[in-house]
Amino acid sequence: MVAGRVICFLAHLLTISIVCLSYALGFQTIAAQPGNANRKASASTTKLQMVRNIDLPEAIVFYGVESMMEYGSSGDEDDSSLMLRPGVVRLINECLDVGTAAILLSEEPDASEISARQLFLSACDLSLDATASSNIQKIIGGHDNQVLHFRTLNSHFVCPPASESEEESSDDQTDEEDESLEFYNLQSNGRSPSPAFLLDSLRSVIIDPRGFGGSSGFGRGQWVEPRRSPMTARTVVFIAGDRVSKNGNDVAEGEERSTVKDRCAAARAAGCRVIYLENLTSDENLPVSIEDDTDAMSLCDAVIDSFGNDNAREIQPVSLDAISTPGDYWLNPPNPRDDVGNGVAVDEIVEYFRTEREMEDALSDSGCVVVDNDVADEEISEDEMAAILADLDAL
Repeated sequence: MVAGRVICFLAHLLTISIVCLSYALGFQTIAAQPGNANRKASASTTKLQMVRNIDLPEAIVFYGVESMMEYGSSGDEDDSSLMLRPGVVRLINECLDVGTAAILLSEEPDASEISARQLFLSACDLSLDATASSNIQKIIGGHDNQVLHFRTLNSHFVCPPASESEEESSDDQTDEEDESLEFYNLQSNGRSPSPAFLLDSLRSVIIDPRGFGGSSGFGRGQWVEPRRSPMTARTVVFIAGDRVSKNGNDVAEGEERSTVKDRCAAARAAGCRVIYLENLTSDENLPVSIEDDTDAMSLCDAVIDSFGNDNAREIQPVSLDAISTPGDYWLNPPNPRDDVGNGVAVDEIVEYFRTEREMEDALSDSGCVVVDNDVADEEISEDEMAAILADLDAL
């Protein structure tokens, strides 16, 4: 009796030892279950780990020239003294490596894509931290492999085909697509705070979507999605304050020009993440300074003072991994929202601004003049008033 108990205890002890040894060596066993008699036990030499999907940005947008460039110390107030902010070239080179699109948006009324490109090239020549000209040519290279795109209010909307089959579509389908795309092609009527100009620019770019996986390519699968435009939820918009001249005149003055708060509101309404570039230092030698707007900062998801520098080996405050979802600044993708955080319908916002601006243009073209009632009463003469009273007495 005692010998049987000892043998049973030793058997249990041996079984426990084998199980502990198998887990220590990384092997997994499958317990026998009814109906699984024919299943073979599988072994693995790696431990099971959870894979969290990391969505790198599909597009980064520099909304306004101020978000990408800054004035040098030459003392000139024109655009010839503009130079790239430190860290911009490194960030665009990261986009080149992983296939993220970069877009420079300019809402200047007289700007064009050619002038924006020339402004970027001249800023590269003046920047001390800019890379070699060969790398710059890769960034703004041909139409197929172009990384940095330039869009202005005067740009013509041309949606590149997402696949070869789309080019072979029928004329009826093409007409339907053109009608749907015309909704966002608002030209000057689409300036911020309307999100139309931003949405128009994103839909004019085509990317190769990345597969599921972690950051830096860990556990990432093959590209299975067809080519498409960047999603707004995976777009990060950089916005800086308005330029102010040291002479006391706003550089961006005029009723037809948008402010930094308008650009922040447009990016939020479009459903993008927004990062504000704060100006902490003020150089007295510079002819133009950047005026920060605290109200605009409250609309942004993060506030930074710089992109860092162009050394890719150093830890930077802004990198594609840092602004991923989840990343250093947020956890979840955003939704289209207004200034107080309420969800909005993007199409309705775009349609509202288009209707209002077309109505303003129609009133200005017709030359209608609205007279205040108080002013009209003062202009009535005594004879006219007596005639009105006489008519009332007759009644």
